[in-house]
Amino acid sequence: MSIAKTELFKSSMENLGWFKDNYKILVKNYNNQWVIIQNKKIVAKGSTYEKMTRVLKEADKKSALVEFISSKQLAMFF
Repeated sequence: MSIAKTELFKSSMENLGWFKDNYKILVKNYNNQWVIIQNKKIVAKGSTYEKMTRVLKEADKKSALVEFISSKQLAMFF
């Protein structure tokens, strides 16, 4: 694996860990919204996945994590 891919994977795992660790707080602030997480912070939010994909295309968000935040337990399949 190249250094760039290794760094991208590491960054993605750090963002995912931050997301999991802060989920309760995120639910209070972003319930029923999609968020983009980059460098362990929310960089964009929106009500639809389509809006988030447009945001990703407009900016350099290769290392970003896109997640849906909900107080209800959901199962999503893509």
